Amino acid sequence: MIDYQHQQHPHQPYAPQPQYAHPYQQPYQHPYQQQPYPQPLVVPEPVGDIRRVLSAVIDGAITLFAGFGLAHQLAGDKTVGLFWGYVAACFFGVSFVHHVLGAVIFRTTVGKFLLVTRVVRDADGGRPRFWQAVRRWLLGLTWIPLQPLLSVFGAEGELYEDACGLRNVRGKDLR
Repeated sequence: MIDYQHQQHPHQPYAPQPQYAHPYQQPYQHPYQQQPYPQPLVVPEPVGDIRRVLSAVIDGAITLFAGFGLAHQLAGDKTVGLFWGYVAACFFGVSFVHHVLGAVIFRTTVGKFLLVTRVVRDADGGRPRFWQAVRRWLLGLTWIPLQPLLSVFGAEGELYEDACGLRNVRGKDLR
């Protein structure tokens, strides 16, 4: 005969719970059971001005040389006016693909990749949205050419803080 009273420890009212054999088997959780509060989102600090300027210079050089190279391949033996039209179209096309699609798909451009920085949303540190990246690209196209003019008139223009809800952060801060 089996004595069930002596199988359990007297101070332990329930038998130990069995270990689950498979990692996907989880114990049942009641739907109204208290869930832990979500942790606040931690968005990394933006990178310094030197990294931002260096990545902008690298990205601008890549865009410029790729735009001229593509225009030279496409224009061939066209007239000078048509060649400069190709240059403008190729420059803006390469710039759009590089800055907008690169930021949305890869979270970085070539210049930012070389300096180990990534583009994230200010709100939650997530991947940039398409229209945010387009607004940032258009702001960059207008802000950079205006800086020499602003310096001539004495306006001390600091590096613009991103008005599009995006920021550059170090890649190691995202891990």
